Amino acid sequence: MASIEYRKTTTRVIAYVAKRKHCFPLGRVTKKVAERFANNIDSLLYERRCSLALSREVTNWLSGLDNDIYEMLSDRGLVEPRQSTGTLTTFIDSYIEGRTDVTDRRLEKLKQAKHRLVEYFGDVELGSITAGGADEYGRWLLKQVAPTTANKECQIAAQFFRHAFRKELISRSPFDGVAVGTSTNNDRRVFVSRDVVKEVLDSCPDWQWRTVVALARYGGLRCSSEVALLKWTDICWDKDRFVVTSPKTKRYGKATRLVPIFPELRPYLEEAFDLASDGAVWVVPMLNGEASKNLGTTFKRIIKGAGVEVWVKPFQNLRASRQTELERQHPTYKVCAWMGNTPTVAHKHYLTVTEDDFKSAAQSATGDSRGMQPHENGCDVAQNKTRAVHHVRENTSFAEVVGILENARVAEEGLEPPTRGL
Repeated sequence: MASIEYRKTTTRVIAYVAKRKHCFPLGRVTKKVAERFANNIDSLLYERRCSLALSREVTNWLSGLDNDIYEMLSDRGLVEPRQSTGTLTTFIDSYIEGRTDVTDRRLEKLKQAKHRLVEYFGDVELGSITAGGADEYGRWLLKQVAPTTANKECQIAAQFFRHAFRKELISRSPFDGVAVGTSTNNDRRVFVSRDVVKEVLDSCPDWQWRTVVALARYGGLRCSSEVALLKWTDICWDKDRFVVTSPKTKRYGKATRLVPIFPELRPYLEEAFDLASDGAVWVVPMLNGEASKNLGTTFKRIIKGAGVEVWVKPFQNLRASRQTELERQHPTYKVCAWMGNTPTVAHKHYLTVTEDDFKSAAQSATGDSRGMQPHENGCDVAQNKTRAVHHVRENTSFAEVVGILENARVAEEGLEPPTRGL
């Protein structure tokens, strides 16, 4: 059992490790600190002797020790040496380099989040960032970017530090429980009607752009990643379906999915097939299979050329509009299988209540009220109804009873009298 020795200039904790005496000078500390150190030394020696996993209390105590005292324990073989956490930049760069399972677009988002973290904290030691600092970073981030972006980048920061925790570089993630902004922004969700899409399609400069817009709006494909990777060998004309290759869902074990050749989409695919050169591989050859190619700038010019106001998130809202339409005709599980997302994601980011939904609901309600008679609301009937009482004489024949029942009206409570007390 560890003992405490108090001296004028220092306090020492004395413990025996493998029958050898070891002294741990703590300097001038309070009695409470010394006792806690001695108790944790005893627990540490016991757990090591019994080959037990370190308790949470001991682990937290070790993580809070400064490097000099921790090195004393490490030199005596009581703990493993601390790993160097490195700087924020070094660690995140190493993490991003190892993420070979994500798309190029995702890697760009990780790099962007890293840039803002370093801008705020500086290139500091990874372990120097506290939970309070993470809270302040979240509030700062809200002043720099939109709430949805702030929410996402805080999630990415938590992802970085969670990885550091799992590698035992830090004792806890400072971003645990940090939540800022919002994960959705309904103001950026727009339903693009078919009339608007027709005007845009008519203003497209060539058949390739018409195919891109049709695949996004009527096929529900992600653009440009899924549109760019679509090959003619993926089109199964005889089965009225085609195979979509999806880089985004590949890491979840869903590299491809089947999508019907919807009637609205077929004319544009047939046009593309007729105009494609012999031996063409890609359905949209101008993309040449480049899943990360940016089409947004040109597409916005096409929308303006059609005399239509440019809506936010042009391609995303085309895809979301298609899912909203399909949900009206098919069960959610089918639509999500065709769109390559989940019901949770669909309800959170895709589905939109449109103006036609309000009109349809209002017309349905009006039609029901027109079909009602004035007294069918139940008020007049309740006020004017009377109860007929039939007296059945003794020894009445069965035929007479049947006649009474055939002409009688049953009260609202039914044949049986109400139960007392209910």
